[in-house]
Amino acid sequence: MISHFSSSLSGGAGIAAQRLHLALCRAGIESKMFFGAGEMAGSKTIPAFTNRSFYYRNAAALAMSWSSRRTVEGGFVTSPCWIRRTPIQGFGPAPEVVNLHWVARWLDLPSFLGSLPTGLPVIWSLHDLIPVTGGCHYPDDCDHFTRHCGDCPQQRKPSAVDATRRYFRIKAKAYSKINLHFIGNSEWTTAQVRRSGLSKYAKSIRTIPLGLDVEQFKPVEKSQARRAIGIPDDRFVVGFACSDISEERKGARLLFEAIKALNVKNILLLTFGSGRWPESSGVDILELGMLNNSRLQSLFYSTLDVFATPSRAETFGNTALESMACETPVIAYATSGLLDVVVAGETGLLEPDVGSVSGLVRMLRWMLDHPGDCRRMGIAGRQRVVQHFTDKLMAERYSIVYSELMNRQIRK
Repeated sequence: MISHFSSSLSGGAGIAAQRLHLALCRAGIESKMFFGAGEMAGSKTIPAFTNRSFYYRNAAALAMSWSSRRTVEGGFVTSPCWIRRTPIQGFGPAPEVVNLHWVARWLDLPSFLGSLPTGLPVIWSLHDLIPVTGGCHYPDDCDHFTRHCGDCPQQRKPSAVDATRRYFRIKAKAYSKINLHFIGNSEWTTAQVRRSGLSKYAKSIRTIPLGLDVEQFKPVEKSQARRAIGIPDDRFVVGFACSDISEERKGARLLFEAIKALNVKNILLLTFGSGRWPESSGVDILELGMLNNSRLQSLFYSTLDVFATPSRAETFGNTALESMACETPVIAYATSGLLDVVVAGETGLLEPDVGSVSGLVRMLRWMLDHPGDCRRMGIAGRQRVVQHFTDKLMAERYSIVYSELMNRQIRK
């Protein structure tokens, strides 16, 4: 049996973890998924160590507040310890393989990893870089995680022995005692894992790209999709989606500035996710709020002429993949995991100058001026997803790793 662990069922990491779990179940592999927050998606998704009581809700809020006060604005540094011990025995019988996903602010790593049976294979599927840093989600230009962290630029008061150095040591101690295997979701992610000073504790490091169900994410005829949402056919519709537009790394502000600079009257920015966009007479925005259903998301992507994901860094790029599955081309910066997903000139456009507003303007203008090429890119995008990024392929690739690790354990 494979046991997956994810702090939440929502957000990019939670959704990716669910897709793997459900694809394994469809393939006949015994898989369970434990989570800390979210609504059960089936009998084999199981809530555990939830913060539903008054005490734990307040304890979690205090812990997060304490952490945020120590980081600079826009920074994210998360402790490997949490508000209570979470030994694996609290999740029932031990599985044959543990598959960790994004488990921050839910699993207490010292008590969880310290409670594992000797030799039990532990796969950690990375959805950001917390597992291989002193706690930051994305190190940006900092290379301290390649050694031992400390002097963290995301801390308000960085020092050689700041919180990130302590967190790094806690992880090193825990990792050194377990049968650990890292899996990156893109070549960029895996390259960052290999750079980390914590990588020496892993028995193996490899890459398995994410995937999705191409029968759930598929194109809807554009005019029908637009009628369903109430958008005229003559609008040029640019899409954007993320769980929190206030996160600077996602680039919402850059896209907003680019659309203002483009100054095209019939352009519409269509978005889903949480947060509010700036008020501006120069940008026509239609916000759909949270869309947690793949059919509604497919309707959203199918409405678009182009989907923009102007992130400064992504371990993979789930929304870009979803857009391509719905035959909508993508514009993005040529950075990180997005390079594995979007093929420049074939399934979208990539701007090499990361963070450039003028680069976004150029890509949007090109899409406006080349509608035929835009449609061809959309078709090529879905073909790429079907060939390389289905959830069935993802499950097959993971199954090979599970079998390898279980057989190795039996031989011992």
